[in-house]
Amino acid sequence: MTKSRHPNYVIYAPDFDPDSGGAIFLHQLAHALGQLGEDASLWPWNVPSRSDTRKHLRRIIRNPGLLWQTPVGKLLRDPAMQTRIATHKDLRSDTIVVYPEVTLGNPLQARKIARWLLYKPGLKDPFQFTENEMFFRAGEMSDLPEMTGGAEDLFLWRRNPVYRNENRPERKGVCYMVRKGHEKERIPETEDPAAICIDGLSHEEAAEVFNTCQIFYSYDEATLYSQYAAICGCTSVIIPGFFRDRSEWVASHPLGRVGVAYGLDDLDHARQTRSQVQGVLDAQEQAGLDTVRRFISTTQAGFSVA
Repeated sequence: MTKSRHPNYVIYAPDFDPDSGGAIFLHQLAHALGQLGEDASLWPWNVPSRSDTRKHLRRIIRNPGLLWQTPVGKLLRDPAMQTRIATHKDLRSDTIVVYPEVTLGNPLQARKIARWLLYKPGLKDPFQFTENEMFFRAGEMSDLPEMTGGAEDLFLWRRNPVYRNENRPERKGVCYMVRKGHEKERIPETEDPAAICIDGLSHEEAAEVFNTCQIFYSYDEATLYSQYAAICGCTSVIIPGFFRDRSEWVASHPLGRVGVAYGLDDLDHARQTRSQVQGVLDAQEQAGLDTVRRFISTTQAGFSVA
């Protein structure tokens, strides 16, 4: 393993999925790091750091350098992003490996680990951290301060351009999303047979629904679809449950401060501030890049080799 004065980054990630926030964030991080001049690559989930299969051993005997120079596995990527798949030579003594909170332990046997909390550990999936990890959080709701000591912010936002208000003359009906709010009691509005559930729809399909319906209800309190609905002209409503009131929710979800109602008695606020959502998202994209810059400086200073 080769030492380098300037570390590289390996992000442990699943296939790119336009409907999965976690997958989007991990791929976006690799893209953003590269855009900022860092050496970053994606390591496919469930691919070990070394292969011990007979097939690979035979290939190595024929060409010893092959293992180190070829991608470690297949990975679906977003063609709009500039990302590459890692090779075994990308794992070095100074490599900083980024694991999301759902990755158990240290499968790549990395010496330097940055753990990115994209969702609160233990709330939905089990977790297993290792010693001497650096912690970063996608938002306050994702943190476990009793374990992390207060993780540093790291987030990335990129609005899908398919979401826009087509200003159709007639809107009617209700659409909704469940996702991480599956344990909440349902409201009558979403139990109506005519209500459209957008869970599992493509972005193009969801945008079509948002441009048709009057109101969007989300049982999931931490999804960007609430903002997408508002951009498309829907009255966007969060079904409460995890927070005591709107102010507490906004403290953990600052994007929701405009254009989104927290509860059925907050509809006027959502409608009156809906036009501000686009500007908030644009500013958030720039703020996200700033957190990546801080991530670079924090990890390289904290993991520096004497």
